[in-house]
Amino acid sequence: MEQKFDRATTDRLLLRRPRQEDAPSVFQIESDPRTNQFRPAGPMKNIGEATENINAWQAEWDTYGFSYWIVTLPNNPTVIGIGGIRCIRWKERYILNLYYRFSPTVWGNEYASELAKFAVDLGSNHLSNFPIVARIRSSNVPSLKVVEKSGLKRRHDLDTSEHLVYALGW
Repeated sequence: MEQKFDRATTDRLLLRRPRQEDAPSVFQIESDPRTNQFRPAGPMKNIGEATENINAWQAEWDTYGFSYWIVTLPNNPTVIGIGGIRCIRWKERYILNLYYRFSPTVWGNEYASELAKFAVDLGSNHLSNFPIVARIRSSNVPSLKVVEKSGLKRRHDLDTSEHLVYALGW
């Protein structure tokens, strides 16, 4: 892939490629029980998991030119979230998985909606050979509200026993 998206901005957010020094911030967000209420695996258990995720994301950045971003505010380096799209295999095809997880300290600002819409627009405009998919538990009302604003469409035919599915380009 020729284009790189390792640094981008939305109206209110700075999205950048993860760095190893982000591990404590990633761990803080991903280990918080409030951010994992609907995640079957539960919160991260140690900072090593955060480091492993960052390593995987960096490898994807190196290989594909995109993966999940670290989210900050433009004039504040504090990490407030993680998200974007990354290529995974699901239902025997490669898809762009839409993901967003933010610190509870910034909930209510619609940052997740802003990130999700930006990621969907980027994926549909620059990576259109892959469908974009979000899989969400029906009880996760906040995430359902985010994905409904993202531009993805509800796909009942793709639902699983655990997830409602929203997609674009399937």
